[in-house]
Amino acid sequence: MNKMSIYAAAAAALLSTTAMAQQVTPNPAAPGVQVTPPMSSATGSVAFINRQAADQFLASHLIGMTVYGAADENLGEINDLLVDRTGNVMAAVIGVGGFLGVGEKNVAVPFRTVEITRNDKGERLVLRKTKDELKAAPTFARYDSAPATTGSVGSTTRPATPPPAPSR
Repeated sequence: MNKMSIYAAAAAALLSTTAMAQQVTPNPAAPGVQVTPPMSSATGSVAFINRQAADQFLASHLIGMTVYGAADENLGEINDLLVDRTGNVMAAVIGVGGFLGVGEKNVAVPFRTVEITRNDKGERLVLRKTKDELKAAPTFARYDSAPATTGSVGSTTRPATPPPAPSR
């Protein structure tokens, strides 16, 4: 009987709350993209993006794409994207050299230097570097591996405090 009163009280509380409808408004910065207005919550506001704009690209589509040089030579493939805490893509990590992944090294280039074009055949990535320049570039080192060599994108020093341990 006690469980029944708890269930009844919970149902009454849920049914007595009112639902707020959200109005979707166009985003003037990106035509064709609609942004749902922020919702207030205990942790702050959250906005939602309803659609990808023509000048936006999905990371899942960019990773694995071939990067071509100015002379139309295959420089390598994008293996990863380096993103900072604010959501900005800092670098494209390109796998260069090697054969079928053997002997390949990762090189990070500032993302703004990768030209992305879109046509009826899809996207194409161009980097105004040569294969030799990328082979001579320093190898990109992940934070959780050996310290980065000089010449990598961003700071080569690690923060004074390590990141929090993963929750179990």
